[in-house]
Amino acid sequence: MLKKLIISTVFLSAFLLSAAFAAFNMQPVSLDLLFIQWQLPLAVLMIAFLLLGLLIGAMLILLGTIRIRYQNHQLSSKLQIAEQELNSLRILPVRDNR
Repeated sequence: MLKKLIISTVFLSAFLLSAAFAAFNMQPVSLDLLFIQWQLPLAVLMIAFLLLGLLIGAMLILLGTIRIRYQNHQLSSKLQIAEQELNSLRILPVRDNR
C-alpha cells in the first residue's frame, strides 16, 4: 500500500512539474530542417524529441533483446547436441587395452 502511494506521488509530482513547464514555455520556436520549417511551442518540441528518443531507445533495446534470444537459442541447441553425444558415449562399453 505504501509502495503504491509513493509511486503515485512520484508520478503525480512529475505530471505537475511537466504541466508547469509546458505552461511557462509556450513561446514559439523555429525548427528549420533542410527541407521544412516549423513554428512550434518549445514545450511541444521538447515533448516530441523526448518521445523520439524514447522510441529510438526502445528500438535499440528490442534489437539487443532479439540478438540475445537468438544467441540463447543457438547455445541451447548446441547444449542439446552435446548432451545427446554424452549420453551416447555413456552407453558404449568401456574397453580395456591390455
